Amino acid sequence: MDFVAIDFETANSVRTSVCSIGIVKVKNGKIEEEVHTLINPLSEFHYYNTKIHGIMEYMVHDAPTFEEYWPTFKQYIDNHTIIAHNASFDIGVLRDSLKRIHEPEPTFQYGCSYRIAKKVWPNLYNHKLSTVANYLSISLRHHDALEDARASALITLEAMKRTKTNSIQELSILHKLKLGSPVSAIQKTTRTRKSSRDASLHSIEAESITLNTKHPFYGANIVFTGKMVSMTRPIAAQYATNCGAICKGQVDGTTNFLVVGDHDLYKYVQGIKSTKMQKVETLIEQGYPIEIVGEQDFIRLVK
Repeated sequence: MDFVAIDFETANSVRTSVCSIGIVKVKNGKIEEEVHTLINPLSEFHYYNTKIHGIMEYMVHDAPTFEEYWPTFKQYIDNHTIIAHNASFDIGVLRDSLKRIHEPEPTFQYGCSYRIAKKVWPNLYNHKLSTVANYLSISLRHHDALEDARASALITLEAMKRTKTNSIQELSILHKLKLGSPVSAIQKTTRTRKSSRDASLHSIEAESITLNTKHPFYGANIVFTGKMVSMTRPIAAQYATNCGAICKGQVDGTTNFLVVGDHDLYKYVQGIKSTKMQKVETLIEQGYPIEIVGEQDFIRLVK
C-alpha cells in the first residue's frame, strides 16, 4: 500500500500556471508525510481560479517557481505510483510544466481515485472529490492542494480496504482499470494558430480519439450557456463530443450537465441567471440530476 497522492492548483486555464502543489506520501497503508507549497506561476491569476482556491498573486511573490521546486518534487514521484482525483488533469499539468522547463518526464505509474471511486461505490450520485469525501466522512477543504491530495489518498486507501487489495496495482486489476505511465501516454505535439477558429476545430476533430466509457461526459447530454473565455463554444462542444457527450442547444429533462462560461459564471455568483440557468435550477428542484459545471472544471475534465 505504497503510493503518492498529488494535486495541483493553477492560476488560470493554462496548465503550466501551477500556483500550488499538494503531496501526500503513503507508506504501508498509512500517511507518512504531507507536503504543501505555493508556486510562483510567472503568469497572471484569473479571477475565477482565485475564487476557487483563494490563492492571489501577492501570496506567491516569494514562492519558488515550478522549475526551482522540481528537484524536490521529483524525489516524491520518480519510480513511484501516483494517485490523483481526475488524474488526467494533474498528469497533464505535470507533463506540460516539464515541457515548459525542458525537463524529461520521470518514471512512474499513475491511477485515478475518481475512476477507482466509480468502481468501488457505483451508486453514488456523482464521484467528485467532495462527494466521495463526504460519503466516506473524510474532512475536506476543497481546492486546497494538500487537502485534495490527502482526500484522494484516503479514498484510495478506503477502496483498497473495501476490496481487500494490498496495492493500487491489485485494485486496478480487480476492477480492470489501466494504470497510466509517461511511456504509454499519447504525446500531442500538434500546435494550432489561435487566429483561425476553424483550423483549431479541425485539429481537434483530426486527433485520434479513443472514447473512455468511464468518463463522466460519456453518453451525457450537455448544454452550454454564456461566453467562454478559454475557447469558443464550437471548440468546447467538440472537446465534449470527443469524450462521448451529446451537445444540445436547450435545457430539458434529459440534460445531464449545464456548462457555464466564465462570464456568465461571474454573473451567476452575483445572482444574475440566464434563462438556461433558471430552467436548470427549476429542474433540479423537481429532482432531475443535473450538474452545473464551470468553465474551468469543464476544461479539467475534457483535457
